[in-house]
Parts: sequence; C-alpha cells; structure tokens
Amino acid sequence: MKYNIMFNVGSSKYIVNHHDGKSTHRDGSEFYDIALFNNKRKFEAFVRGLRRKGYVESPRPIYE
Repeated sequence: MKYNIMFNVGSSKYIVNHHDGKSTHRDGSEFYDIALFNNKRKFEAFVRGLRRKGYVESPRPIYE
C-alpha cells in the first residue's frame, strides 16, 4: 500500500494518488485511486488517515 503527492496540477492544489495493493488494470498494472484537494487541512487529514492505515509514501514516477 503506497501513495504519492503532487502539487498544483491543473486547478487543484493537492493531489494524492494511492494504491491499496490489490487494484489492478486489465493488463495487470497497478490502479491508483486519486483524491483532489484545494483545502490544506482536508489534504493533511487525508494523508494522516492513509498513514494510519499503513500506506507508505513512494516517490512519484517520472515519465519521459
């Protein structure tokens, strides 16, 4: 279970991509759920909740 954070993408200030370790696409690749936030308090509360559930922050993948 892992998550990564992105800032200022489009009109959203905070984006959290999280993978529960089970969800996959039809080709077998990992399926990340996404949560969008414009409020810093709600964003931080969501991340704290993920950490309590056992999620670990992973580096954001770099696509070239």
